[in-house]
Amino acid sequence: MPSDLVSGQDARDVAAYVAAVAGKRGKDVGALAAAGAPKVSNKPIAAKSGVLTMDADPTGALAFASTKATAVAGALEFVMGNESAVQHNIALEGGPEGPVVGQGGTSKFSTDVKAGEYTYLCTVPGHADGGMKGTLTVK
Repeated sequence: MPSDLVSGQDARDVAAYVAAVAGKRGKDVGALAAAGAPKVSNKPIAAKSGVLTMDADPTGALAFASTKATAVAGALEFVMGNESAVQHNIALEGGPEGPVVGQGGTSKFSTDVKAGEYTYLCTVPGHADGGMKGTLTVK
């Protein structure tokens, strides 16, 4: 694409549009809807020995390894490995969060959870809205 294709107010308008729609899913159907979509599992990932490992999608897509997780009530450590070139973290909605990390980094935090449902997500602006979130069921 040639440089300076648009300038002045037109360039600002294009930049504002891109910022407004980046990370938002469209309403396409069929093959177009699946293009570029991460291969995310809906099979719950279970915490083991008080540790829930929920890695970021390695392709850089706005997704975790699964949209569902399970754990038992009590102390729980959240661990998210990030092999993608996009910065991510893991957090509980409205609660604690791990640091934002780049490629090769690990975001983690510990908390106590009670029985119920929680939303885990990436707090980098636009990532949760783009699909980088899931449901943790605690029994």
